[in-house]
Amino acid sequence: MSDRVPDRWRLAGLCIVLGCMPATGHAATAPLVTDVLPSGVPLPSPAPGFVLPPEDTGTELLGDAGGARSWLARKGIRFNLQDVEEIWGLTSGGQHPGPTYDGMTAATLLLETRRAFGWHDGLFNISAIQVRGRSLAGERLGSLNPVSGYDAGRTTRLFELWYGQGFFGNRLDIRVGTIDLDTEFLVSQNASLFLNASFGWPLSTSSNLYSGGPSWPFSAVGTRIKWSPAYPLVLMLAITDDNPTKGPFYSDISPTRIDPSGTTFSTSGGTLFMGEAQLWVDAAQNLSGKDAPALPGTWKIGGLYDTGRFPDPRYDSHGGLLGSPDSTGKPLYHSGTWLGYVVLDQALWRTVSEPVKAINAFVRATLASGTRNRFTTEVEAGLTFQGFVPSRPNDVIGIGWGTGFYSHRAKENARDVIRLSDSSGRLLVPEHHIELTWQLPVRDDITLQPDFQYFWNLGGQEPKKGAVSTSRGAVLGLNMTTTF
Repeated sequence: MSDRVPDRWRLAGLCIVLGCMPATGHAATAPLVTDVLPSGVPLPSPAPGFVLPPEDTGTELLGDAGGARSWLARKGIRFNLQDVEEIWGLTSGGQHPGPTYDGMTAATLLLETRRAFGWHDGLFNISAIQVRGRSLAGERLGSLNPVSGYDAGRTTRLFELWYGQGFFGNRLDIRVGTIDLDTEFLVSQNASLFLNASFGWPLSTSSNLYSGGPSWPFSAVGTRIKWSPAYPLVLMLAITDDNPTKGPFYSDISPTRIDPSGTTFSTSGGTLFMGEAQLWVDAAQNLSGKDAPALPGTWKIGGLYDTGRFPDPRYDSHGGLLGSPDSTGKPLYHSGTWLGYVVLDQALWRTVSEPVKAINAFVRATLASGTRNRFTTEVEAGLTFQGFVPSRPNDVIGIGWGTGFYSHRAKENARDVIRLSDSSGRLLVPEHHIELTWQLPVRDDITLQPDFQYFWNLGGQEPKKGAVSTSRGAVLGLNMTTTF
């Protein structure tokens, strides 16, 4: 069993602690291999000026693959393969206690154009994923939030396909192609440790946008611009199609079945604009002076605007109540919707001497339009603890909580249904979940992560009379992530 931190994570952590300047390498800003993973990402994540380090084949199960990786690297090519296996079990509550399995395999190819054919500061990226297994949230638990980011429906598909070009020493980085926004926007570095899907792309976007928006396992045609005018400020803007699968807002068919290959390349929907400002700070230096131990943090504020057409949660196409027996059953559609958010990642305490111990916190809150969306407010928060397990300095333990609040119109629609057509209906209430997780690097290329989650108000509905236990659920899981 190895306790050595993989070099790419050590460099990333050093970059966070020291506050790296914007990249001045020979390619546009390169993604980490783990950007293709929606949850359970090894910590720490990179700072904004992070430069992709030389490939460390010691952190991959196949090593140098008989010299193939070294030969490809000289040509500017990197190929990575990752595999995730998860076992989940609903131990109590919910709908049907019992186990499920899900898994994912991802392949990523990067081409650095300077090494390949002398074109400076260019990077080509293509990735594909294969998702398998069954949904514990849908088949057994009945929750709004999936217990895992890999609970996405069976599919074998293209994930991302883009070209990135750096300018002005890579202070300006532009990507064009099919882009997954949740690898960079609306993301918390510390929340990425957790397995519940809400800690990645939240419920307020996955439920309020067409097909969940350009988020894992989908990508959308568009452009992403990232500008570092001066450290510690980073500005990002994305303009993409808002409907990656080209499907309707409401559908009995899952999005992965509507577009099973990821090659729809839709441009016929609305346009999604998403912007974010990031401020990278050292709280210790700001509070105590230059000689204090570093307490790095990332403070983000952002938002999105979608020009598409979105259904009203309460009124039908004739202006009547959707909950009425006389309703057309077709919602009134509005043009455009918006969402704003803040994300705070902050180190609270850390040691200077090796092995490093650290306590980090995160908070993320969203606010969305109440006339276009079922969910208007969402909050996730948590703490991560690194280095507190005796003789295992690289283990990370985390505890997180999250909830989402319905819009006023969505709650009134539930009351309309009870009052006018179905007295057995239930009121809408926030679903809450907590997660306790422990990430254990078994080797440099294999990570195990046992996980516990507890839900109440499952499905976002008030408990049925005499059936309170079914409105709650306890889940145990185990994630194994392998880098080949």
